[in-house]
Amino acid sequence: MRRSTSYAGVVAIVVGIMLSFGSFVFAQADPFMGTWELNAQKSTFETGGGPGVRKRTLVIAAKGDMISHVQDSFRVGQDAVVKVLLEAKYDGKDYPVTGAAFDTVAFTRTGNKLERVAKNRGMQVETATYTVAPNGKTMTVVTKGDNYGVMYGSTQIFEKQ
Repeated sequence: MRRSTSYAGVVAIVVGIMLSFGSFVFAQADPFMGTWELNAQKSTFETGGGPGVRKRTLVIAAKGDMISHVQDSFRVGQDAVVKVLLEAKYDGKDYPVTGAAFDTVAFTRTGNKLERVAKNRGMQVETATYTVAPNGKTMTVVTKGDNYGVMYGSTQIFEKQ
């Protein structure tokens, strides 16, 4: 009995190490992971009459088999932060969002490109394409959307911190 107890303990330790290492490898192998700061001078916003973004920080992190996506934005002429929070997988399924003009997002990934579809009440209202440069230091996010008949879009240039 003592031998099987020792074996079970070793197996538990090995499994724990593998799970920890797996999350580490996932984070290291995924070029989207990290803290990204918007370069507002290189970015363009077609806001449909609304205020543009003057500062934005995007943090993407591994959270188990999901990603955590936290975006803090400051709009031109406003001092309050707008915080958008979500957790999702790259599986094309809808996941809830808080703090955004839409209520769900779905991500798919191909190499260094993420495609995001945002929906409000089940209707697609925005698309975004995230592309990380080959050097891993710059990410471009191109958005296109329709906010109740007002078309908007942006090309946002982020630099990895």
